[in-house]
Amino acid sequence: MAHVQGFKWGCSLTILIIVAVVIVGGVWFFLARPPAEPDGPRPTAVLRTATPTLTATPMPTPTPPSVPPGQLGRGTRAQVTGTGSAGLSLRENAGTGAERIDVAADGEIFLIVAGPEDADGYTWWLLRDQDDPEREGWAAAAYLIPVE
Repeated sequence: MAHVQGFKWGCSLTILIIVAVVIVGGVWFFLARPPAEPDGPRPTAVLRTATPTLTATPMPTPTPPSVPPGQLGRGTRAQVTGTGSAGLSLRENAGTGAERIDVAADGEIFLIVAGPEDADGYTWWLLRDQDDPEREGWAAAAYLIPVE
């Protein structure tokens, strides 16, 4: 019987040691401090972001109203004629009293961009020089002929 008694104590002691090792291992695993940081600079993350590319949105070109051939109208081209050496006054607004901002010579061709407006007994069109879009002004239709 002593032999059986010793075997029981041996098994109990073995079980007790295993339980103690599991407990100590678990405590060490969950409570252990993180490893010391390495010497030197810490690596940093490089974030790359896409830069949006700006693209110009084309402005729609206004569709000129349908103008019968041989007539003046928005979107048609007009040639200055019948002014002799005096030229055709390009004015800030429609009307003979409006400020003259330029003079167009006989033979020059312009694009009609607005009008018609009636003032001072004349029909007026807003003309724009196709070679110099900054050059524009109102002109009397009496001195314009349509160009195709």
